Amino acid sequence: MVLLAPLGRRCGAQVFEPGYLVLGRGDTLRGEVENAFWTDPPKAVRFRPAATAPVVSYRAVQLRAVQLASGRLLRRELLPIDYSASKNPNQMFYGLVIRQRPDSLLADVLVEGPATLLSVVWGQVQHFFVRREQQPYLEMTERRYLDNNGGVVSLRDGNNYQGQLGLYFGDCAAAVAATNQAKFTATDLIGVVQTYNQQCSAVRQPGRRIEVEAPKASRVKLQVGPLLGVRYTSMRLRAAGAPGLEAQTLAGQQLDGRLHLQPGLYFDLLDGGRRLAAHTALYAYRVGRQVEVAAPDGSAQWRGTLDWRATAAVWQVGLRGLLPVGPHYTLLAGAGAEIAQYWAQAARLRYGTGTATTRLATGGVAVLTEQPFQLGFARTKMPYLEVGIRRQRLTALLTGRIYGKQHYYDPLVVAALQNPAGQVYSLGHSYTARTLSAALVLSYQLNRDTDQRK
Repeated sequence: MVLLAPLGRRCGAQVFEPGYLVLGRGDTLRGEVENAFWTDPPKAVRFRPAATAPVVSYRAVQLRAVQLASGRLLRRELLPIDYSASKNPNQMFYGLVIRQRPDSLLADVLVEGPATLLSVVWGQVQHFFVRREQQPYLEMTERRYLDNNGGVVSLRDGNNYQGQLGLYFGDCAAAVAATNQAKFTATDLIGVVQTYNQQCSAVRQPGRRIEVEAPKASRVKLQVGPLLGVRYTSMRLRAAGAPGLEAQTLAGQQLDGRLHLQPGLYFDLLDGGRRLAAHTALYAYRVGRQVEVAAPDGSAQWRGTLDWRATAAVWQVGLRGLLPVGPHYTLLAGAGAEIAQYWAQAARLRYGTGTATTRLATGGVAVLTEQPFQLGFARTKMPYLEVGIRRQRLTALLTGRIYGKQHYYDPLVVAALQNPAGQVYSLGHSYTARTLSAALVLSYQLNRDTDQRK
């Protein structure tokens, strides 16, 4: 089963703030830039001249620089980057391997001055680049490698940033001293670069440090709200065998096939880039109905009823992907697992009025007229799937799930007779069924939008 839930008002990476773009041809566009809280260098940046204007997407290769009012500055630079550097043991080399190649990237500017410091994160690996007057960029990066010493494999740290900086700033004793105390963090490396700028550069002044305002959008963001929808559940019985002495009375019976209200509550935890969300929801709905069943022998006396009704409470856990479309909408798609609990209001198959517990069936055998009906929502490895669209705080989703095939045996109707050792007994009909469930749900974000800039 499935359901839908939402994303809040700005969950889809539609956090616009004042800023500007510098295009490759040199033009500067001022207006609002979408802050997607990039980790890796952005492949595209969305911009609008004003809050009511259409959104235009620029590919990274079209841009020289991006500046946000919160302070972040991205600038296109040709950098010697080693994409093979890794901290993942499954991607490491034996021995220290360096494979730098020049590439043009939108890098974060941390310090701008006689010595400049840039930052790039690629595949969860941190790269820093420093450049001083009349010198090329120096790359420092996290990296590990495998070392095989007599058959014993161990991990080694290949990040020799202190040795690199010691050589690069070798003619500046103050910068070398700062390097010896520096950790591989933005704060400490900014200190090294600023020490050089202030004490050893030609101008003897610190460079401009790019201060990024503490984001008013949380690095991760929780969204909470109610949801209300309608759910359609289908469970149709199908005969699993050939016709018998008495009719296959349950063949083709639809045990629900109606719309039921589905109230609930959802919680979404969005990542910093507002492109993924961990989703959970709690919701409830009713399922099933009472259907009339034909008499096994065609008589009016033994017409039956199948009463199958329950209330379901479902806990849903999954992941959602978010894709902004235009200035106001976000497409959603997700999948996950569900844990359900069912409380039966009725689960009974009966032939006749209930006054008689047995009937004389075809072939002269006596069979019972009533038994429990246990069927529906078989366990399955199939996840629930959902797709939808969001505008501001309101989200509409279509969700669905297919359950495993189940088998049901009805001994109250005679399909065949057996006569082993002179003792006659009857065999009933077999059926299969598969539950399909889908819902159309609206959800609304109640809690405050922490991405909204004031």
